[in-house]
Amino acid sequence: MTVGFVDLDLLHRQAESRPLDLDALPWAQGVQQGAWFAPEAMSHLFHCPSYAGFSDDERRALARITALTKAESFVYFEEFLLIPIVQQILRAPERYGVSPGLVTCLEDFVHEERQHTEMFWRLLEAAAPAHYPTRQLRYFGPTSGGAVLGKLLARRPDFFILWVWLALIIEERTVDLYRQYRSDPRVDPLFAAVYHAHMVDETRHVSIDHHLLATFWDPAPLWLRKLNVALLDHCLGKLTTPRVVARVSLAEVIDQSPTLRPQRATIAQELASLGKNASYQAAHFSRDCLPRSFALMDRYPEFATLRAGLPAYQPRTA
Repeated sequence: MTVGFVDLDLLHRQAESRPLDLDALPWAQGVQQGAWFAPEAMSHLFHCPSYAGFSDDERRALARITALTKAESFVYFEEFLLIPIVQQILRAPERYGVSPGLVTCLEDFVHEERQHTEMFWRLLEAAAPAHYPTRQLRYFGPTSGGAVLGKLLARRPDFFILWVWLALIIEERTVDLYRQYRSDPRVDPLFAAVYHAHMVDETRHVSIDHHLLATFWDPAPLWLRKLNVALLDHCLGKLTTPRVVARVSLAEVIDQSPTLRPQRATIAQELASLGKNASYQAAHFSRDCLPRSFALMDRYPEFATLRAGLPAYQPRTA
């Protein structure tokens, strides 16, 4: 499967010629506390019936928590999930059949992901300094099962090969997230600048992911690919039906707006049904949001069994 590949040497040259300059971002202007930290439609509750009764201040508060949670999610995925996996591969690339050109791109990848982690920490500290006296995740973190899976992925990236698809989907989502920031004039300029910088690097990382699929997924026997699709289905369900993060966000909004307390049970029920909420899935995990990921899945028949984790995905045949 080679359609859509970008040459590795070109990807490396792009990384060298367009490095992320963290200090060039508009940190000095800070975050405008009266602005929206995230586009309104990015929040979980935007797609729930109860949202229609939220005041403008409550909606802005929800967008604020949504933005902090999203930034934390990138810190977690990049620092605690993807970097350890790639570092394991780089310790013995010949063991995994990784070419010298891909090694170079993965070294670029690790450097850039570390920059992204630093960038999002700076954003979090600028947006909510009282929340982050130290660099500890407040909203987003792995469950005990997620932590175990993360260790397994890093220990055996050649067996638990679902990590390549997780990377592809998470990184492609950054393009859509920036599109949302760009299209909403109410959002804070620093948040928009950070998401633009993130998108530029992650667009190239998506092209690296194509090569990782060819290296790790394509040679794997069908039984192993099917096993990993089942694991991926479970993992994606944590993203497409964000129970823990959504509950934490709801609790904080209600704490700030006591008038919402009588609706807590109704809102919680609506959040629990996000996995079946067609509007939410279409806005965040559809073919429109993830065109390259879905197109690649279409090439592998084993993805016909992907259901609960990515309900908006319907395989297309040529």
